[in-house]
Amino acid sequence: MTIGVFCLAVASTVPAVQAGERDSLPRVVITATRVDTPTGHGIAAATVIDRASIERSGVRDLAEVLRLVPGVSIARSGGPGAQSSLFLRGGENDYVRVLVDGVQVNDPGGAVDLAWLSVDEVDRVEVVRGPASVLYGTDAVSGVIQVFTRQPSASRVEAELATGRYGSTRARAGVSGGPGRFRVSAGAAREESDGILAFNSDYARATLTGTVQALPGSATRLTFTVRGVDDEYHFPTDGAGTVTDRNAYRVNRRLVVATSVDHAFSRRVRGALSLSALDTKGRDDDRPDSPADTIGFSSYDAQTSVRRRVADARLNLLLSPASVLTIGGELSREGQRGHDSSNYSVERSRFSADRHNGAVYGQWLAGHGPLSVTAGARYDENSTFGAFRTARLGVSVSAWRGATLRATAGTAFKGPTFFESFNTAFSTGNASLVPERSRGWEAGVRQVVAGGRLTMSATWFDQRFRDMIQYAFVSPDQPNYFNVAAASARGLEVEAGATMGRTRPSLSATFLRSRVDDAGLQSGASDTFVHGNRLLRRPGIMAAGTVAFDLGRTTLDVSVLHTGRRDDRDFTTFPATPVELPSWTRLDLGATRAIPAGWSAVGIELFARLENALGASYQEIVNYPAPGRSLTIGVRAASLRR
Repeated sequence: MTIGVFCLAVASTVPAVQAGERDSLPRVVITATRVDTPTGHGIAAATVIDRASIERSGVRDLAEVLRLVPGVSIARSGGPGAQSSLFLRGGENDYVRVLVDGVQVNDPGGAVDLAWLSVDEVDRVEVVRGPASVLYGTDAVSGVIQVFTRQPSASRVEAELATGRYGSTRARAGVSGGPGRFRVSAGAAREESDGILAFNSDYARATLTGTVQALPGSATRLTFTVRGVDDEYHFPTDGAGTVTDRNAYRVNRRLVVATSVDHAFSRRVRGALSLSALDTKGRDDDRPDSPADTIGFSSYDAQTSVRRRVADARLNLLLSPASVLTIGGELSREGQRGHDSSNYSVERSRFSADRHNGAVYGQWLAGHGPLSVTAGARYDENSTFGAFRTARLGVSVSAWRGATLRATAGTAFKGPTFFESFNTAFSTGNASLVPERSRGWEAGVRQVVAGGRLTMSATWFDQRFRDMIQYAFVSPDQPNYFNVAAASARGLEVEAGATMGRTRPSLSATFLRSRVDDAGLQSGASDTFVHGNRLLRRPGIMAAGTVAFDLGRTTLDVSVLHTGRRDDRDFTTFPATPVELPSWTRLDLGATRAIPAGWSAVGIELFARLENALGASYQEIVNYPAPGRSLTIGVRAASLRR
């Protein structure tokens, strides 16, 4: 890898290039190293999904976009708005750090529900697989996913309307513009759905996005981004998936804010300072359906808020034309508040906790001829779980014509949740908990042939998870959470993509072997951890194939998704019953058609998406059926550049 890409990072402070110029530049993956790195020479396994691909497919949710990424498995509990859990390379659903414009949106402890993340105003999505705590700290155990919103352009106005099955409607609008070195963009979207169940499964989501970018000088760039999401999800299901409740719902409000300053002090020294904030407020409400509803968990309401503030500063030092040293530091503080009540409690249960973290990290990128090396280390000091150290080392070499061999090894960690450390109601937290830890390695080969028109790659990965936290009841006055369990996940990822004129086929598959190495305090066959068994909801095989056709004014997108058998637990019985969900295959179709409008300044496009075109019947979580065949059609209009 030629580290002359450092010059690309410096050059990025100048105004954005035009579309044609941008398409001629090499695609870069920023998330893997936090330094611009050409995708083809990356040492880490990474996937980039651009806006053109998203629009061509007609996908609306981030979870659906990620299904095409190797190593990713999604488990969604129903239709639109239902909780969507992410498993990457067999890791837990809280082992992936998810960022929006550099702002972490995970809950404290790593959990993230992808259901609220739409692709409105999204420019691209980067997925980096493998341990990444060296650069990102806690939660980046099996990978990092970063969503980048669209940057302001010289002039843009667009609008979109769509409707589809299950009573779905969508409206979106966006504008962008500004004089010279100061530009602003803003977008708004609103969508609703009646849901897929007989009653009380409607969903509504509103998204507001804004970006301000200023270039006060040729060496300085100021960027401010904000994204607010307000969603409401109604669900008639209990914890086991039985459809029984007519008035349970959940409301969430999220505000994601980021400010950054990039400055090139000289040709060899570049600095960046970023400040970010996350504020979430959620409410769960399940009141009695009627005066006669007085048994079981018939009445419950809860309110929760999470607040996170992060400051990160780093310097990129160009040591030589082929060597960059990054030195950085991070300070963060996060807090969680909540209170709830039910018919089982006389008084409201209240919860409040805070913790702060300081970290320093360093990374060295170097290249010499066909050889490239990256090495990094990080030290974290947390007010709750103390000090933690992580490291990563990677190497790649151009072995023969068009071929690159690479290998990476690293460690990572995930801090406990606030409830696991501090809770006092219904369960007792354990202040002595340490982070869950992981070590992993991967080795891969990438081959480019036919003048770059065909690319093939294969990656073998191996991850070991230790000190995993489990709940257990010991006695009323003893903690309920302990670092006792262990698991592992290893497998093979294969990818192939080609460009054949106006047709671009691609194929990926992941073969996964996950295993419980130590069941910890669980011993029954109905427990979620059973020694020697597969980890729950991790299929042994995942595959995706897509073909994109560019036919001038018409584009077509065909994708096939396959998910193999996976283990789960049926909680309609006590103890829970072990089950194996069958494999399933889904066909999705997307199409766009440009319509001549007779106006030189406006472009109109019709689009459609047929999801689950063959009507496959399947469940990703037992007792939660997935949506059936669903057609969405719409129209978008956008101003054209002159």
